[in-house]
Parts: sequence; C-alpha cells; structure tokens
Amino acid sequence: MPGFALPNGARVYVGSTLATAVPVSAVSNAAGAVFTVPSEHGLVVGDAVYIRSGWPLIDNLVAQVTAVDETEVTIGVIDSTNLNFFPAGGGVGSLSQITDWTEIPQITEVAQSGGDQQYTQVQFLADDRQRNLATYKAAKTQTFTLAHDSTLALYDVLATADRDGVTLPLKMYVPKAKETRYWSGTPSFDSQPTTSVNNVETVQAAFALDARDMTFYKDVA
Repeated sequence: MPGFALPNGARVYVGSTLATAVPVSAVSNAAGAVFTVPSEHGLVVGDAVYIRSGWPLIDNLVAQVTAVDETEVTIGVIDSTNLNFFPAGGGVGSLSQITDWTEIPQITEVAQSGGDQQYTQVQFLADDRQRNLATYKAAKTQTFTLAHDSTLALYDVLATADRDGVTLPLKMYVPKAKETRYWSGTPSFDSQPTTSVNNVETVQAAFALDARDMTFYKDVA
C-alpha cells in the first residue's frame, strides 16, 4: 500500500468553540508528555485540545488526548524528553477542549507561503568562498480561497477572530490518506468578494500560523 495519497475530498474546519481552559500546573519530561490538571478536568481520550504552554515548541499546538487519569492528561504526540528544549517545570499553561468545529466550505485553492530557511554568510581569510549558516525560518501564512456565500456561519467566526486577534485551531480530514491533521493560526478575513465576469465570486481567509508543528492522526482500523 503506498504511503502517499491525493488530497481530493479533504475537508477543513476551524475550531469555533472552546471549553473553559483547564489549568496545567506541571508537564512531565517524557515521550508522551503528561499534563497535571485538576481532578474535574472533564477531558476524555480522543478529545482535541488547544495547548498553551510556557514551552514555546508546544505553545499553540493542537493535539489529541491519548490517556487520562484523575489528575493527569497524556498527549502522546509530544516528546518533551530533551531538557534543553523543554526545561523541567517550564511547561505550565492550559488545555482547552475544542467543542465545536465550523467547516471552511467550497474551497477552490489552498496556498502557503513562508517557512523557508534564512541564512547568513561568513567567509574566513583562509576560505576561497563563503559559507552559509542557517539563522531562522520565516513565518508561515496559509490562505484558503473559497466561493463566496455571505450566509455561511464561517463568516462570523472568522470576522470575530480577525477583529479580536484570536488564534483558532484548524483541522483537516483527508479521506484518501485516512488522516486527521491539526494546527492553529490567527485569521485575517475580508468578506468582500473578488468579482470577475464568468467566474465564481471568491473570498480569502488567510491564517498566520501559530503552532510550530502540525499533528497527524491516522484513522483507527
């Protein structure tokens, strides 16, 4: 069976409603990080959560809960064993269950920009050519073009988040890959459609991506 698939048939959603944030008082350094939470957290295995954390590498991450206990919630996709990147005691923050998703329908195009590696050049006296040293990666922006329909619930969700500067969880389900993907971004939305003769009117929703990583979950057989 091939390890690749077409995105045809994929559906994309924004997290339009989040439950009250559950405070996190500690996060373990483990392959499958364990979040210490109050006993009344209400989370169950399979819940999608939006993570705020003092660890920048997982701040704004969206992921699924893989195990729960009375005061412990495990996020299996997080490997926080490297203390250089995940200093002990520094991961406190919150978990917010995503309770409602609103589809971004009628997508005609998906575009992404940024994320490219930046470099600085250095040349020593003994060198006959410059050397490249990696510095930082550019910020990413993802843009969805969709057919205009002012009655869509999505318009209010995006307009409100744009006005308030709120980061939204995002989810894509790709049926041919049998895979669900999560990430997050802060939207910029203009409801004024682009109009041209003999073409469907469209609007664009652009997201400044906030999560450092996208998380992936294959369908359970």
